[in-house]
Amino acid sequence: MERRSFLSVMAAVGSMSFISSAVAADDPVINAQWAIFRTKYFHADGRIIDTGNSGESHSEGQGYGMLFAATAGDQTTFEALWAWTRTNLQHKTDKLFSWRYLDGHNPPVADKNNATDGDLLIALGLVRAGKRWDRADYIQDAIAIYGDVLKLMTMQVGPYKVLLPGGVGFVNKDSVTLNLSYYVMPSLMQAVALSGDAGWQKVIADGLLIIGQARFGEWKLPPDWISINRQSVHVSIAKGWPPRFSYDAIRVPLYLYWAHMLSPELLAGYANFWNHFGASALPGWVDLTNGTRSPYNAPPGYLAVATCSGLASAGGLPTLNNAPDYYSAALTLLVYIARGEGGGM
Repeated sequence: MERRSFLSVMAAVGSMSFISSAVAADDPVINAQWAIFRTKYFHADGRIIDTGNSGESHSEGQGYGMLFAATAGDQTTFEALWAWTRTNLQHKTDKLFSWRYLDGHNPPVADKNNATDGDLLIALGLVRAGKRWDRADYIQDAIAIYGDVLKLMTMQVGPYKVLLPGGVGFVNKDSVTLNLSYYVMPSLMQAVALSGDAGWQKVIADGLLIIGQARFGEWKLPPDWISINRQSVHVSIAKGWPPRFSYDAIRVPLYLYWAHMLSPELLAGYANFWNHFGASALPGWVDLTNGTRSPYNAPPGYLAVATCSGLASAGGLPTLNNAPDYYSAALTLLVYIARGEGGGM
């Protein structure tokens, strides 16, 4: 990231000129799209169903659902989502959340590991709900979650304070594995606003520096997973995962755009990629080591992200009626919200 863009972003973080809990109140377009999402993916017991992954539920989906419901002013659905999430996923020993729930399995939550993006999305949803409905308890719940993310899910790697993807499985003696799409920048900025903790400011600043370095292949794109060497601090594509810009990394430009952090330098790289293929042939993934593209085109949610971050040939945003599954729908609704809240630099 060029120095001027980086400094301007950090000045905004320091002054909190962008407050990520702002709610686009009574936006009829967002509310209509939320109604579609709720009808298709919300289960009456309080779960969001991931229709693309055998009907499982997870902390990410609960966080998205809570965020969407709070933004749309749907208090009844929000309360059902939070009650189910707190009861079924929140840890007893800290305020973080087990990442996956498998309905019909015994036990339904077999893996207690958390997913940090889910934790951050749940916290952001709570802040929005607390501000919208004057619920101080929701704000306090969010503060507790943010506190444990900072305490348990960050660590120092050379000069960087990094955000770990989860509590188990991402750190060894030689390297640390990160997922840059877990840097949910609007939520991280909200953590700064609530606590004023300089640790959060460093997580954001260092995350931006790492995103600026983690650009690979012909298009200079972030992979889904990266590795940082603990001695040299060299950033590379992580081993053990496909070396692709795909399912996870598609959210990196979206979160930057939403948080007003998508600098002209980074935007140019994404725009070149989107516009090379165009709206009608955008790939679902591209291999960053050899340029191979997916044999299928990207779903509407990917196209929605491209539309807000540099795809010149795209028309209007797709509606959630056209979404093939939960994840594509979630991406699309996030773009509606980001655009409604003035995403960009």
